[in-house]
Amino acid sequence: MKVAIVHEWLVTWAGSERVLAEIMTLFPEADLFVLFDRLPADKRGPLPKDPAGQSFLGRIPHIERLYRNLLPWMPAAIESLNLKGYDLVLSSSHAVAKGLLPRPGQLHLCYCHTPPRYLWDMTEAYFSRSLAGRLKRAAATVFLTRLRRWDYQAGQRPDAYVANSGFVAERIARIYGRDATVIYPPVDVERFSVKAGPGGEYFVTLGRFVPYKNIDRIVHAFRSLPYPLLVVGDGPGQKKIRSMMEGQPHIRWLPYVTDVEWGDLLQKARAFVFMAEEDFGIAPLEAQAAGVPVIAWAAGGILETVPGGRVGESTFSDDGKSVGVLYADPTPESLQEAVRFFVERVRGFAPESSRKNAERFSRTIFRMQYRAFVDEQVRRKEVNISGETRSPVTDKGKRRVC
Repeated sequence: MKVAIVHEWLVTWAGSERVLAEIMTLFPEADLFVLFDRLPADKRGPLPKDPAGQSFLGRIPHIERLYRNLLPWMPAAIESLNLKGYDLVLSSSHAVAKGLLPRPGQLHLCYCHTPPRYLWDMTEAYFSRSLAGRLKRAAATVFLTRLRRWDYQAGQRPDAYVANSGFVAERIARIYGRDATVIYPPVDVERFSVKAGPGGEYFVTLGRFVPYKNIDRIVHAFRSLPYPLLVVGDGPGQKKIRSMMEGQPHIRWLPYVTDVEWGDLLQKARAFVFMAEEDFGIAPLEAQAAGVPVIAWAAGGILETVPGGRVGESTFSDDGKSVGVLYADPTPESLQEAVRFFVERVRGFAPESSRKNAERFSRTIFRMQYRAFVDEQVRRKEVNISGETRSPVTDKGKRRVC
């Protein structure tokens, strides 16, 4: 069976690239196709040096700086990939990869990190910086309407979906009208050592400085709290966020850390602070893998990865089994209340409990579940495997939460 793996683009080594690497580990003979590849050699991990194919976007100079402005051309780019002759296509999609053109007899299975948020849920947050002025907004309305129409049609093309969380599975059902099997992304749990005990030197947060991550609100909250905060990240909002840190010696900023440095920083952390409605959220689980409790806004995928008490709940237990504190609103005031709530109960959080919870999302479990999903779908679809023909089925598949 000839296998192709399709990913949108290679620019940074982030969560979706870690999923891609695990899929390629399971299918080492597969050919990799991308829209374009600008990932440096020292950040590729186990990914191949060169993809088997790229779209016409790969010929554009400095596209790693420009690609966010090229959204209107991405549907044509993904449809231009030549996947003729492949029996099985595995796509890793957070934008357009699900929209590759199907070939007769081909089985296309899509691991969906999310339907594009900039089209369906958070358009204003994504484009607020770039859509100033009536003319720009009018033009954006036209192309976004066309992209939504294409994205819905593209969402019908995969034979079956995997969602990276129940939260994303619900969005796939709402937007595309499709069922999805939930298989959580892999977390490299073994990369982290469990800290010795509760407590620590500082609270820590990590993420890109983009609006929906709400790093500015986290910093604002800690300006009025008597606890040190370490902020790890960078991005378009750097100027604003750094200005908020001025005159605040207890708030420190690190623009970039290596995987090893991140593990070392977590060893001294009191808790990981989070205020984003993520589709899944790997950073909070990396913190738990190091035995660090999480203080998070109760929204999105975090509800599936951080079992714990909510601020103000009388049922909250200090029995060493909770791994975090959840707060209701994405505001500095709500976070401040959650931090105080946590500090009063810090001895109720055992590093071993956080680690045990993180192990539910290990790379081993991901590989087992994803391989089983693919094998099941191959058996249920007419494909040619070593000259044998399987019987086709018309059922799209039931949603199954793993």
